[in-house]
Amino acid sequence: MIGLIPVAAYLCCLAIPVLAGPRPVVLWHGLGDAYDSDGMQRIAALIHEMHPGIFVHSVYLNSESSEDSKQSLMGRVDDQIASVCDQLASIPELERGFDGLGFSQGGLFLRGYVERCNSPKVYKLLTFGSPQNGVADFPPCNARDFLCRRRNAFLKTQAYSRYAQESITVAQYYRNPDQYDEYLERSGFLADINNERTAKNATYASNLSSLEELVLYLFTEDETVVPKESAWFAEVDKKTGVVTPLEARAMYLEDWLGLNVLGESGRLHFYVIEGRHMRITNETVIEIATKYLGSEVPSDKGESENQQQWQEAVVRMPNEQLPLIFATLRGQANA
Repeated sequence: MIGLIPVAAYLCCLAIPVLAGPRPVVLWHGLGDAYDSDGMQRIAALIHEMHPGIFVHSVYLNSESSEDSKQSLMGRVDDQIASVCDQLASIPELERGFDGLGFSQGGLFLRGYVERCNSPKVYKLLTFGSPQNGVADFPPCNARDFLCRRRNAFLKTQAYSRYAQESITVAQYYRNPDQYDEYLERSGFLADINNERTAKNATYASNLSSLEELVLYLFTEDETVVPKESAWFAEVDKKTGVVTPLEARAMYLEDWLGLNVLGESGRLHFYVIEGRHMRITNETVIEIATKYLGSEVPSDKGESENQQQWQEAVVRMPNEQLPLIFATLRGQANA
């Protein structure tokens, strides 16, 4: 049987050019979800249906579904993003870049990937109900849900502790305006990725402003991300409820992240999805996939020449090895 390394080496030696096709898509799921959940599989299937032949990869922190879900709740976000940087760089289908879809906290973390790695490059980044400006509070609990109320009480008092900032994901993007100085000092992730500290990271702004488009979706009835306007990088006064939109904030006016560049060039978009957090219908996915996904990856040479060289390369392969080679490749694609 032909192993994976010999197969890759064998095909590599044939110098087969990459054919033009739809740009790959990378998905990053949200808090408590898993890379292979029904929801992620549904979205991937709909994208495939709209763009036949497209390559879709769902980011995972662990290949075991239950463990992947657990690590979306517990872990050091900096380490998780570094791991995903390595993961995406190791996938040959992504080497020419991809479009990214991030759901809830996955959208925030995918933006972190763009700012810190961006190799392979992200062209379009779409985020759905993502806490881009962090969360200032935690989702309200049912009066009878004692465990939920205890959890929220703990998080509110211990969110900026060393333990929380190194192990509880949601604490690492907790941003309470009433504790702003403490947040700047102790935030393990968000204060850095939003370039809020005095020393700015120019690479963050350069990488984010290189996007073809940044598309931010807000759920109109979102009670999970508090405040829901965080999905648009907005600031909300907890006492008065007054919303300061991104365009009126220092992070935009002074362009800490490259958002001003994106906005002034018409590449920053704000949209709403009616309903509660992460309630995305098939129709909405299809509409988004039609509008933003499926851009053709340019080939190095004309398509007809590529097709001819591919056919010639296949002819040169020993016929008895073809079934094994393509069975192996199909297995990788379906893994």
